[in-house]
Amino acid sequence: MKTIAGNNLRAVINEEGAYLEKLTFGDKQVFFDKTDITREDKTKVRGGMHTCAPNFSDDKTLNELPTHGFARDLTWEVLEEGEDKLSLGLKGVGSYENVSFRIDYKIEDDRLNTKLAIKNEGGEEKIIAPAFHPYFNTNYDELSVEGYEIDKEELPNSIFIETADLSFKTSDFAIDIVGKENVGIYTIWTDFWDNYLCLEPTYNARAFADESLEAYKLKANESFVQDFDIIIKEL
Repeated sequence: MKTIAGNNLRAVINEEGAYLEKLTFGDKQVFFDKTDITREDKTKVRGGMHTCAPNFSDDKTLNELPTHGFARDLTWEVLEEGEDKLSLGLKGVGSYENVSFRIDYKIEDDRLNTKLAIKNEGGEEKIIAPAFHPYFNTNYDELSVEGYEIDKEELPNSIFIETADLSFKTSDFAIDIVGKENVGIYTIWTDFWDNYLCLEPTYNARAFADESLEAYKLKANESFVQDFDIIIKEL
């Protein structure tokens, strides 16, 4: 487990899955802490923020990848670390064994930058449609999304918003997610199991599951970068 910090922000990151398990601003939670939650005899991992790579959601294209990809289930290697930054690397598995993944987490002032780099080191084209899955510590009644009305009745299903940037408020914070590279659609979701709502920056949402959406075709020796900032202001 690794910790990075800067100004008011502190993040705890697990090499297992490159999972950002806690994000706090002072003594307040920005993310709902990663935990196991049991409801109706079902136990699910909820909270924190993890990458969904190579794919977000179900794989109905190749029919071989787990939901939200394999990257969150594998152990990443620490490549670089410092007080305010951590870089982790992973070699792909299965048909993605010649694909490498790197995540850079960096805190600057009250901003968390997350950058995912994917490189195809093999000779065959590979498709990808990555995303990140943060669980913000808020309930429906506390959340307001700038420019959008979020219908509570829709939330057990996903709501998709086509934009690079998303701004919202909770009871404690005003938060901006700024998509700097390859962020095109946000997915908003919760199962109402606890005090969290997910506002997820994705490349192109469920491109592996929806024939109307296109995954990115990563050519041999090509690199892809997904890059975004989460900027937190206390209210």
